[in-house]
Amino acid sequence: MTEYPNPNLDARRARGIEAYARIFGLPASAVPAAMAARVGPVFAEEAFASAGGPAWSHEGLTARDRSIAIITALAAQGVSGDRLETHLRLAGEHGIDHGGLTALMTLLANYIGYPYASAAMESVERAAESGLLPISDG
Repeated sequence: MTEYPNPNLDARRARGIEAYARIFGLPASAVPAAMAARVGPVFAEEAFASAGGPAWSHEGLTARDRSIAIITALAAQGVSGDRLETHLRLAGEHGIDHGGLTALMTLLANYIGYPYASAAMESVERAAESGLLPISDG
């Protein structure tokens, strides 16, 4: 099967790689190999195409909004540890501090359940203790 270059797909892939560079805190040139090692090359390419799409760049959502949405989705699925902490670091970069994330987890406990919210809150605490998050009194 012959593959033909598609400038739109190439641009979308490049935007996806840039998005993952921000997520992982890596130079864009290192992202394809890091993603391929993590999830395999086929899945990595699909992830780049998705992350380079309009959902990640639409002006209707700020980077802060996206952080809240992603953290909420991960917490609701019971995801904690490294995956969640990566997005907690980004949330800190997008202006959400420890107090804000504590308030988010407290709110989410009523909607996603205490077990998921408390597991996510443990990740918030680890991120704050390790310096990944700005600390506030809230």
